This record gives sequence, structure tokens and C-alpha cells, in this order.
Amino acid sequence: MASPIAHSFAGFWSFVLFAEQMKIRLGEQWRRYMAQLCLLICVANLADLDFIPELLFHKDYHRGFSHSLLAAILASLALTWIWKITGTFWSSFGIYFAAYGSHLVIDFFTGTQLGWNHSGAGIPLFWPWPGNDIRSLLVLIYGVNHGSVSAIFSVANLRAVCYDVIFFGCITTGIILWQTRHLRNNRNMSQRREIGRHQPEYQTADRG
Repeated sequence: MASPIAHSFAGFWSFVLFAEQMKIRLGEQWRRYMAQLCLLICVANLADLDFIPELLFHKDYHRGFSHSLLAAILASLALTWIWKITGTFWSSFGIYFAAYGSHLVIDFFTGTQLGWNHSGAGIPLFWPWPGNDIRSLLVLIYGVNHGSVSAIFSVANLRAVCYDVIFFGCITTGIILWQTRHLRNNRNMSQRREIGRHQPEYQTADRG
């Protein structure tokens, strides 16, 4: 699996999508939406809660039902029933599904070696249908070890976390810059429309 750092970045991307739908100016209003941000980060990490019984009982429970489309749909429906984060059902479902689904996409591209190879563990995307796990031949993200406490704090996991901070941090920076530019363009467009709406009134007044 990828590190919680990677999935937390993806949860933030879901929050940016939420902000885009709600027309929120993140630079000015983000403090008012900390609950939504924390929730979406938790949802993006939700599928990996199955590693807890693996640590307790030393059995391989990871990458099972929780890493399937069915789990993403059911979790998104349940969360939408608890809290319509955008105010409407289907747009809220879409935000939750984007957060949970980001976990599946990231794990799909996760493996032990970067590049074109067969090191990916795969995910049971179409559970409960039988068949091999689906994996990408292009590995973009290092997987982390979680079989024991010593594995969690290993050098390999430290490398994976550092890589995630750089890789996902760069993507996040690009998203923030795009969102800032998009909001600025919308604001400028609104100002031009406002000026254009009042311009005929000024011309009529001048003629009078």
C-alpha cells in the first residue's frame, strides 16, 4: 500500500474539488472548512483501516474488500446519508467517492520498484468477482511495509514517505496554482460583466 502521506494529499485534492463546487476561496476561507478538510483526508485513508487487524492477528487482511469499487460506493453512500457535505445528495456522494476512490487509484500505481515492471501488489477492484487483483505495469509510487511495528519504522518506509512528500507535494502545488488562477480569472470575468452592464447607463446619462 502507499503511505498515509500519499492518501492524505489525495484527500486534500478532494477538498479542493469540494471548494470548487461550493465556490470557496481557499486562501481566505479555508479555516471555516477545517471539518470538511479533515473528514475528506480521513475518507481518503479509510480503505487502509484493514491493516489494524493484520497487526493484531498477524494475518493478511489488507487489500481485500475495502480496496474495491463496491466498498467505495457503499462507504460514499453511508457518508452521504450521515452528512451531505455539499448540501445535496449526489454532489456530496461524488465528493466522498472521489476521496475514497483516490485511494484505489493510488494503490493501483503502487509497487516496490518505480517504472515499468510487475512489482505492483494490485487491488481487488471488482470484488467479489473472482480473478487476479488488478495492477498497473507502470509503478509511480513506492509501497510501504506494514506487517510489523519494525517494518513500519524501517528505512524503506522512510524513503517511501520522503518520495511521497516530494511527488504529491509537487502535484498539490500545481493544483493550488491552477485553482488560484481559475478563481482570479472568474473574478476578472465577473468584474468585466459588471462594468459592461453599467456602461450603457453611463452613456445614456451623458447624452441626457
